[in-house]
Amino acid sequence: MRPSLSLLLTCSNLALLPPLTSWPSTATAQPTPNTTPQDLSPHGTAFPNAASHPTDKKPHKKEKTHKKWEERIHVYGDGHNSYSADESSIGDKTGVSFLQQTQTTHVITHQTIEDLAPQTMEDVAKYVPGITIGNSFGGTQDSLLKRGFGGPDDGSVLRDGVRMPIGRNFDPATTERVEVLKGPASLFYGMQEPGGVINIITKQPRKKWGAAINTSWASLGGGSGNIDLGGPLLQNKELTFRLIAGYKNENYWRNFGANKQKLIAPTFQYEHNRLKMDLSYQWEDYRNVLDRGAFFYNGQNISSRKYRLDEHWASDYGTRNLLTGAVQYRLTQHDKLRLSSGWTEDNYHDLQADPNSYDPKTGILKRRFRSNTGTLRTNSYVALDYLAEHRWLGMMHKVALGGDYENRRITQGTFLTGATVGGFSPAAPVYGQLAINGMDDKSLGYFRTRINSASFYVKDNIQLGHGITISPGVRYQWFHYSYGGKEPFVKTTDSSYSKPLPFIGIVYQPTKHLSLFGDYSQSYNPNQLSPGTVLGGGYKPTSGRQFEVGARYQKGFLTADVALYNIHKKNVQQTDGQTTTGALIQRLSGLVGSKGVEAEINGRLSKHWNIITNYAYTYARTIKDQPSTAGKQLANVARHTGGGYLTYQKGFHWHESTLRLGVGARYVGRRAGDARNSFWLPGYATVDLFAAWKMKKFYGHATTLQVNAENIANKAYFISSSGANTRVSWGQGRTIRVNIGVAL
Repeated sequence: MRPSLSLLLTCSNLALLPPLTSWPSTATAQPTPNTTPQDLSPHGTAFPNAASHPTDKKPHKKEKTHKKWEERIHVYGDGHNSYSADESSIGDKTGVSFLQQTQTTHVITHQTIEDLAPQTMEDVAKYVPGITIGNSFGGTQDSLLKRGFGGPDDGSVLRDGVRMPIGRNFDPATTERVEVLKGPASLFYGMQEPGGVINIITKQPRKKWGAAINTSWASLGGGSGNIDLGGPLLQNKELTFRLIAGYKNENYWRNFGANKQKLIAPTFQYEHNRLKMDLSYQWEDYRNVLDRGAFFYNGQNISSRKYRLDEHWASDYGTRNLLTGAVQYRLTQHDKLRLSSGWTEDNYHDLQADPNSYDPKTGILKRRFRSNTGTLRTNSYVALDYLAEHRWLGMMHKVALGGDYENRRITQGTFLTGATVGGFSPAAPVYGQLAINGMDDKSLGYFRTRINSASFYVKDNIQLGHGITISPGVRYQWFHYSYGGKEPFVKTTDSSYSKPLPFIGIVYQPTKHLSLFGDYSQSYNPNQLSPGTVLGGGYKPTSGRQFEVGARYQKGFLTADVALYNIHKKNVQQTDGQTTTGALIQRLSGLVGSKGVEAEINGRLSKHWNIITNYAYTYARTIKDQPSTAGKQLANVARHTGGGYLTYQKGFHWHESTLRLGVGARYVGRRAGDARNSFWLPGYATVDLFAAWKMKKFYGHATTLQVNAENIANKAYFISSSGANTRVSWGQGRTIRVNIGVAL
């Protein structure tokens, strides 16, 4: 039997946790290192390590106490290093157990992040089924395709529930875990693609005083370091804080370049009786390599992975600010109000060295200088939610009722374009021939994007009895989209749109270890045009719908699920080549479909073994469009993807130490490089390794030594395409990182 300990908490400290008697598969909670069960995210998410793990026994009944606001839960201390999570909040704005969720969700737990040591969102999603990489703008932006849909500016990446602007949004120093919701997520998250959303949940203030120093060195040269400290600021521990500061200067994995970052992230939390308040801020100064990758001619790559096709100065750089806050007040034992808000600002610039054309007779590649001299991206968001659990008409109801408002702004400055310059040989490159010099291109600059959105939504999880739960919901979505640019200014679109978006889900749990589910959902979203792109044809918003059925299994710390889905999306924005000045051409296709199956097994196999394994079949194609693209597969979407990660753990008495060893493999099948399927990216498989030695008491401090090896076989492969043959991104070569962490 697993050891347990009882922990008495007041309901005011359980403000975001549903009563234990609410659901038949109610989960018990487990702590994570440096956190306690009260460490909830500011926007209603569950425990930082996706917390609860059920036992194989019957659920514990609520124990009687003499105090009105007390209830007792059992905490199991041996589940924090599992790859499985039996609770997620991304689908319902409050914690719901794994077997009772009405949509497909995935949780990348804190232990998974620790073991894999990911550096980007692409690394985080590597072992999530049904996700491939899209146009990442030379490796500088998050671009994850979920079930065939998404892009670099689709708004699907959230941070503590707040939509993030385009760019890199994951940082291992500040992230506690990541939750993924598959399929249309407009019910609670508004303007979204039908593939799903990803929520990065940050670390919360420390309940006890402590600090840690972490450093990382890369085989490429350079590395990173951060300090993490915090604790209670008041004697009664009602006010707590955490401060994370980091610095990175790591060489790029190809023949030149470096990625640099400075980070400061303070977080505060105040709790008093029924009131809970959170406030967090993050400042980031960044400079990343902008690598245009490979150039394809007649369906074939013309260069080797060894040599870049651009220049040493090619990069994106800027500063980013993020401010989030939440106020939650528990009205009664079963009712609470939560006000959430957030604001982000990204002051962005870039320098591009773009390959333009290739002459196979001479082997010469022509290039040109291009630059965004200043783009300001801001998002602001506010939401008010009423969350309640009550028994009405003999049935238990779990209600989420609320509304939100969002304002998004993108203001682009001058766009510079230089003359086309030849004389560059990919086989024997000589750098420095392309100067940072260009003229103001008024056709590609001065673009303005304005999006205002207001919505109301409601969802009710109704427990009917006999293991059946139904979840009806609806959102009324309104948004206004305005876009235009150039000099003189030309407004492309300036219109308002609205639509009700229904949702229905059902869960049937015939046994305590098995549940079956099905759902229907819709999405609605403006087709957001990136500055500098050209729209071919008229403008319309895009909408999607999904049917999904599946099954889930859970026993102990092991979870498994399988889902089948069918998605249709209208008015799909696709990249269809580029203009003579190098601007990508965007146009809308009539109807696109995606259908497939996803399956995974995550968690603990035994005391010593943990596993992640998954497979996805994704058939995404254009159903109705012009003859050149009708029936063709969507760019960057592989039909077959899969992978697995196996970890062994063993404890030792010496310094109370633990050894963890892991090996993983990831396979991505053949993908189309563009909407016309004129060229293809071949399939690939990579292997990763890691070893970690943790000592709980090494000269009085908890110490960790960890080595991660990514793509250990140094496989050469292409990770994605921009949608044009001139910009294809290489996957990262062999990289070894050594991490040392010390708790002070």
